Amino acid sequence: MIKQEDDKSVVDATALSNSSTNAYEVLEKTPGTIVDQDGNVYLSSLTPATVYINGREMKLSSEDLASLLKSLPASSVSKIEILRNPSAKFDAASSGGIINIVLKKGVKIGSNGSANIAYFQGVYSTQTAGFNINKSSGRLNSYLSYQFTRRNNYEELSSTRFIRTDSSLLSQNAYTSYPGLGNYIGGGFDLAFTKKFNINYDLRINQNNGKSFALNDISIHKLPAQTTTGMNSSDIDNRNNALYAGNELSSKYKIDTLGSEWTVELEYNYYRNRNNQDYANYYSLPANPTVSGNGSTSGRKHILVFQTDLVLKLPRIVNIETGFKLTNSNSRNSAAYTIDPGTGIPQTDAYQTNTFRYRETITAAYLQVSRTFLGFTLKPGLRLETTDINGRQLVPRDTNLAINRTDLFPYVYLQHKLFKLFGVQLIGNAIYRRSIRRPYYEILNPYPKYVDQYVFDVGNPRLQPQFTTNYELNVTFDGFPVLAGGINETKSIFSNVTYQDDATRIAYRTYDNLGKSKEYYARILGGVPPGGKYFFYIGAQYNHITYNGIYQNQPLNYKRGSWLFFMFQEYKATKTLTFNMQGFMRTKAIQNFYELDNFGGLFLSVNKSILKKKANIILSVNDLLRTNQVSFKLNQGNVSAAGSRINDTRRVGITIRYNFGLSKPKEEKEFGNATEPKEN
Repeated sequence: MIKQEDDKSVVDATALSNSSTNAYEVLEKTPGTIVDQDGNVYLSSLTPATVYINGREMKLSSEDLASLLKSLPASSVSKIEILRNPSAKFDAASSGGIINIVLKKGVKIGSNGSANIAYFQGVYSTQTAGFNINKSSGRLNSYLSYQFTRRNNYEELSSTRFIRTDSSLLSQNAYTSYPGLGNYIGGGFDLAFTKKFNINYDLRINQNNGKSFALNDISIHKLPAQTTTGMNSSDIDNRNNALYAGNELSSKYKIDTLGSEWTVELEYNYYRNRNNQDYANYYSLPANPTVSGNGSTSGRKHILVFQTDLVLKLPRIVNIETGFKLTNSNSRNSAAYTIDPGTGIPQTDAYQTNTFRYRETITAAYLQVSRTFLGFTLKPGLRLETTDINGRQLVPRDTNLAINRTDLFPYVYLQHKLFKLFGVQLIGNAIYRRSIRRPYYEILNPYPKYVDQYVFDVGNPRLQPQFTTNYELNVTFDGFPVLAGGINETKSIFSNVTYQDDATRIAYRTYDNLGKSKEYYARILGGVPPGGKYFFYIGAQYNHITYNGIYQNQPLNYKRGSWLFFMFQEYKATKTLTFNMQGFMRTKAIQNFYELDNFGGLFLSVNKSILKKKANIILSVNDLLRTNQVSFKLNQGNVSAAGSRINDTRRVGITIRYNFGLSKPKEEKEFGNATEPKEN
């Protein structure tokens, strides 16, 4: 299920996808990861990890990325690679580590394919259906996959917020449903011109039509007598259409028989998002005319990537890796809103009408050398990145932002064979790394985004990058990670913050550079190797954070520790019947300055093979105990709030998959590694 490969942990997604409706749920169940309700993925407690698909960073907001992953079929995920401390070969913009989602491609076993259909029921239902076709003929291998998803979800948000100026309490209870339709198409080919040279092309298209219907009841109580001084409600309807298209063209030339190779990759990604919004605010206490409004937002993003890498494996066990990468992103966002303040005459809402352009160019070059001697492997590396960012708000006023800088990012990896235990080699690893986290364009755009009448999301064009230095020691046992400990030191942290206007009672959610932190962590895993009827592993991670900063001209200091526990169990009752159980629990922690209560999840599945193992019927239960819910507190400056967010997480589902064609790929016998389709 899980194994260590050099500086990354590899999780086979087969068992995880069996009980999941989409790639987002697979990521939620990946051991050692935490996915918050806004779509951010965490390997530690402070900084979100950077999400890749097939080795390419998805330069999307957490909301857009979550929407994309929810439309990717779970069965398309081959494995999850976790790089807590990526080498100099990878982008330095990964302070929180890297999560690489590797999708399945065609298999080289002739013509074959599979079809699947699934139904999941919670409060609402989700249905999926799709197919995958592979064809291998001589030097050409190709594949085509399609998945349709009809889904629905909901969120119950309850919160209270204290207003100091008049000693009142603002209470909100909101219910939002999220129906939607998704279509995913993936395809590509691998053509071998010679034994040394091949080209590969991959295309992914994801189209998503979504809606949301929100009902929000608000009341204001004067303290301490709890006298009701205000009552109102609102309706908010959103209609969203998103399109993502990714193209990747790559070539590989094998230089020699030692493993030296030269690769060239060209990638173009296009993302378009359109949203139409209607809202109405009704006032009953005191009675006032209804305020309504509507508007539309649109965004387009073009991302072009060129990358070339050279690996030279020389005699005397010396490896040299070097490469160059150019990434250019161009974005344009616009919003146009009207408002009717109760007069019956709509007028332009200048506060929410805007146009924002953004261009980001990152140029990078790296060099790293690996040498093995006396049972040690030493791999030092250095990466240079030049950042050129230009943003311009055209409407309502002409404002500019610019970031131009060049940074160096060192990396050192040291591996040593420690000793053998029960005939199995223990290997120790030491890692040093420096990284950067740049603010993305969505949180640089200064225009306000309407959430409800008392909450707006606002970008901050003054944000500066944050830098993290990491030190880690870890131990592997037969390729299985067992122990790890380290320190993350981060400066110029930018994080989500909330500013409250006590006069209007409006809360503005934005981002700010606040201070620095030091995070200590330790991780332990253990288990029973696969091969028999019963296999399990269990793990725990402890994080302790010390934070020092300034917020609203006041010191912001705290120390807090938290635990993350996770486990996976598999029991092969017969050759055709398998039971799986997995789960996690996180104790009280701080995340983006929100104090989160304990939460977790328990997931069960039963897999039955039929028709001579050509088909599988999978029964599953997600979040059996309905504990994957979040309760929070926020005490920040003049903001004092508490509440909870509840989603449709407990679901019962059935999945049917049918395989047709030739024989299956051979099973790899490695510790913690289940059967995995081979890739081109």
